[in-house]
Amino acid sequence: MTATSDLDDLYRALGQLVVATAEMEMRLRDVVGQLAGDDDAGWIIFEGQSVEWLISNGKAVLGEHSDMRRWPTENTARITEALNTTQEVARLRNFLVHGFWRRGCLGGCECLPRPARSEADHRVFHVHRSRHRKGYDSRLVAVADVITLATKARTVTTELRAAYDAAVAAWLGRNDAAIAEAD
Repeated sequence: MTATSDLDDLYRALGQLVVATAEMEMRLRDVVGQLAGDDDAGWIIFEGQSVEWLISNGKAVLGEHSDMRRWPTENTARITEALNTTQEVARLRNFLVHGFWRRGCLGGCECLPRPARSEADHRVFHVHRSRHRKGYDSRLVAVADVITLATKARTVTTELRAAYDAAVAAWLGRNDAAIAEAD
């Protein structure tokens, strides 16, 4: 039996991240579509949209729901927090997935510190931004950091649905109470 290399561990972790964030984006698209009142054909508007677009428009819809007092403020805050976490995960995911990975820094640059407070990990790499027109960044990233980000993506995927469901339940509960009072 052959011991796995650090690169094998990295590639496995990046695969976990890609799968977890694909599921996160699918859930984001679903929740934002439902927030906007998605009906049978409405899904076409949300397909292919970027995470940034979905989050921006999700927050806009939440603002309208807040103005209409559709559900209690804490429900809007919970969904907003989940959207913010989704955005944070997606941005770091993009850097890691589209980055240029090396064992050492390019040209003696200074790398940003590791992105997460994961367990100590000897499998540390230097990731360099591959799209230089957005600025040149280089960051230390451990395999454990990639796994932690994949876990965070799975957690926020669950939270997006739970936050939306809680808001709808609060709204329906208010409507049920209003109907009962009218009777």
